[in-house]
Amino acid sequence: MPEELLYQIYTETYISREIRRQTVCRSISKTSADYAMDHGAPRLSPSCLRSSPISFQRTLWQDQPIVQESGILNILAPEECKYQESMFEVLTSEVSYLRSLRVLTDHFMESQELNENLINRDKKTLFSNILRIREVSEKFLKDLEDRLDESLLLSDICDIINYHAQHNFPAYIDYVRNQIYQEKTLTSLMQSNAGFATVIGHLQEDPKCQRLPFSSFLLLPFQRITRIKILIENILKRTAVDTKREEMASKALAAVSKTQIIDECNTQVGKMKQMEELIEINKTLEFDKLKAVPIISQNRFLEKRGELQEMAKGGTLFNIKPKFTPVYLFLFNDLLILATKKGSERYVVIDHAHRSLVQVHAMGEQAMSVNLENCFCLTLLENHQGRMMERLLKAPSESDMHRWLAAFPNPEDPNREQEEIIYEDWDCPQVQCVEQYVATQADEINLEPPEIINVICKTNEGENRDRWYEGIRLSDGQKGWFPVKNVLEITSEHMRRRNLRERYRVMQAASAMTNKTRTGS
Repeated sequence: MPEELLYQIYTETYISREIRRQTVCRSISKTSADYAMDHGAPRLSPSCLRSSPISFQRTLWQDQPIVQESGILNILAPEECKYQESMFEVLTSEVSYLRSLRVLTDHFMESQELNENLINRDKKTLFSNILRIREVSEKFLKDLEDRLDESLLLSDICDIINYHAQHNFPAYIDYVRNQIYQEKTLTSLMQSNAGFATVIGHLQEDPKCQRLPFSSFLLLPFQRITRIKILIENILKRTAVDTKREEMASKALAAVSKTQIIDECNTQVGKMKQMEELIEINKTLEFDKLKAVPIISQNRFLEKRGELQEMAKGGTLFNIKPKFTPVYLFLFNDLLILATKKGSERYVVIDHAHRSLVQVHAMGEQAMSVNLENCFCLTLLENHQGRMMERLLKAPSESDMHRWLAAFPNPEDPNREQEEIIYEDWDCPQVQCVEQYVATQADEINLEPPEIINVICKTNEGENRDRWYEGIRLSDGQKGWFPVKNVLEITSEHMRRRNLRERYRVMQAASAMTNKTRTGS
């Protein structure tokens, strides 16, 4: 592979290839495995790559000179060749990943100029246990290379992955757990420490960084541990059913995704973010004339927040120009708080109710007749005074209104099916993420290219307006909303079925391994 190919560029090139594989029209006579072997120059979008397209030809197992000269390709079955490629990609991507880690440690962390502008506490927060992460990568790569040295044909590498997942990869948990503080520290230093910002700027300009920002190097460990799971799934898809290879691949997948690696990373980050969010909200709320509600709780988390417009007191649906005033909603898993804004970071609570005592319904045709688009009625069956309270609220867009309605599902609402398209699990469209999206609300999901998402709900809005879909990530079953502009629809029915079949294969193998573990067989 290219000597100086950093992991960020390696990964983005892979992403562009996957997006092309899903979106380019192909012959239905080809199988999904055939698509994986198509390594033509990728068609890239500006948001997908920061640099020029890089061919994957030099990273393929079958294109290594020693493999071509051996003549083994002449006698190897196509299925076995694809199996070899899926394993070889683990090795080539680890080489690239380690190269980027060394830029982070040797070029940034060990920079004397940078250390002169950093106190020890901030340095520890920024770099966490990155030296341990690099050591884990070095050991993992050595074992992979030793296996490759044994034979041109890799017998298996999932046993190696399984071992490192259990004994070394848990080091990633500490790094990911620190990520929320790492982000805050970096933002603060860039804004308040001119010397630090200047040095970072100079270091980023070095050719070693290939025009990649410092922040992209800090994200490497989280991206890598997530990517390893995908690489194992790719191996599993290409193994024969009911073989020792399949069993070992399933063990490796279980070790990475279940045994305190990815799940633990996500859980730790999620818990910390939830608690941080509650602490921040608690600081901003003022219970002026109301009895204060304790906000911070181990079992509470924010689901949605946002500004709406409430029809002013005394207004009616028949007013020619109804007056609205801003109102801010904080929706927790067990509590709804309504507040008015006081300054840029303060809110005065005006009402609250238990989540189970809140109902909503859309205004439907009644609203359209009096020009009250995107309005819905919010009913507190019992508010803080023990009384029923109805409020007419207006959302900034149709999508936003539907998301608030979805947050308080009302199965008896006759307007619901008319205002949105709801798909069954077996009949839903699929989209592929082509541009990263970071969730800003608890009812949204993070998206990373080239993830596949099953769309379960579309709102009926014009094509030129910002639209949102509700969907389920195929990789882990997470459900949430995301902007349409960050995805492309997979229009090929063949590709949609292929994605579902491959996901089912992985889930079945993982389920079988879980059952074996439980029964002790």
